Amino acid sequence: MVDVLDKERQGLDPKLREIVEDGERNFIYCGTCSTVIARNFDRIEVGGSHDHRFTNPYDLVFHIGCFAQALGCTISGDRVAADTWFPGFQWQHATCAECRAHLGWYFDRADEYFYGLILDRIQND
Repeated sequence: MVDVLDKERQGLDPKLREIVEDGERNFIYCGTCSTVIARNFDRIEVGGSHDHRFTNPYDLVFHIGCFAQALGCTISGDRVAADTWFPGFQWQHATCAECRAHLGWYFDRADEYFYGLILDRIQND
């Protein structure tokens, strides 16, 4: 019989798998499938705050938290500068590497990057 945690570790980013195997806790998980996405330690402030509320051009409101890393996310799509919530940054979609649920966005510019994860789509330890 395959251990469920061992099966989950097989699909993780190698860097994240190493952290999980070291027994570290305090993880951020995908709210849909419970795959490890990041660590609570990865929380950062951008523009003076960790969490932000934004409305997109379709009037959808998102409450996001900023993270330095989200190794359990896959980044997809073209880099887009239009409608960015963080001036000077371009964005791409960030989805769960396991189930592909949309978890937020990857923001970058020449000298830095971060993830803006939708807080009601992730869960904590």
